[in-house]
Amino acid sequence: MNPFKLIILSAFGALLFNSAAFAQPDHAPAHGARDKGQQHESNRPENSRDERVDLPRINERELRQLLRQYDAPRAESLPPGIQRNLERGKPLPLGIAKRFDGQLASQLPQYPGYEWERVGADVVLIEAATRIVVDVLVDVLR
Repeated sequence: MNPFKLIILSAFGALLFNSAAFAQPDHAPAHGARDKGQQHESNRPENSRDERVDLPRINERELRQLLRQYDAPRAESLPPGIQRNLERGKPLPLGIAKRFDGQLASQLPQYPGYEWERVGADVVLIEAATRIVVDVLVDVLR
């Protein structure tokens, strides 16, 4: 084979394999992008159980009525720096949440493995074992 053709084929092969090495995997977000609780498809087999599929459905309107009916404690919104840390899919920041008590706590919708807590004027539903935020209802206690 001609040495010139061999060099060109080698360069083309190196370029092809090099670009594949720099390609971003399907599951990774774009550089600098933040995941705002969006679900990404994974490469799992369809018969494997995905825990996030079974998340409780929250009826915000009914929850607001319930909080008003049982006179939930009012609160101010969180400062912006703390508010940014309160996001679906992230752990609940330590020391900022308070549990509901009394009659209201027993009337809130119950989901096995989940807990309701209040953070400033927001109400959050968290996974009890991991303290991961499942849903945030913003300013419902204002």
